[in-house]
Amino acid sequence: MKIRKLQEADSIKRKRIVLSFLLILLIPLGLATKLYDGPFSSLLSDKIAGTLYVVFWSLLVVLIFVRKNYLLLVSLVLIITCALEFLQLYSSSFLSAIRSTFIGRSLIGNSFSWSDFAYYLLGSVIAVVIVVKIRRI
Repeated sequence: MKIRKLQEADSIKRKRIVLSFLLILLIPLGLATKLYDGPFSSLLSDKIAGTLYVVFWSLLVVLIFVRKNYLLLVSLVLIITCALEFLQLYSSSFLSAIRSTFIGRSLIGNSFSWSDFAYYLLGSVIAVVIVVKIRRI
């Protein structure tokens, strides 16, 4: 019984290491998509960045709650991201102050687009595929 618990703890540790490594890779990649100013920059900064956003937050939540149901966790990230997209339809001085900064725009967005939902869904699918592969480690 004690060996089984040690094996489980070791497995969780390995999963957390892999998830942490991927998160570290996603940070500069996500920032690069937001800062890129060349051909297809609007596709990268608006759409691909949204996909990476969902992947990042999904992996972070799975890292924190590694023993919980990953499908539920990724679904919650998707729901919250979609709620943030709808929040972009609302304007207030508080939200405008947040959106006036680069980090604020990157985290909560500044313009509503129906097409963003497809990229959020894609990010969720990618996150699930990654987590399934990591769980097999």
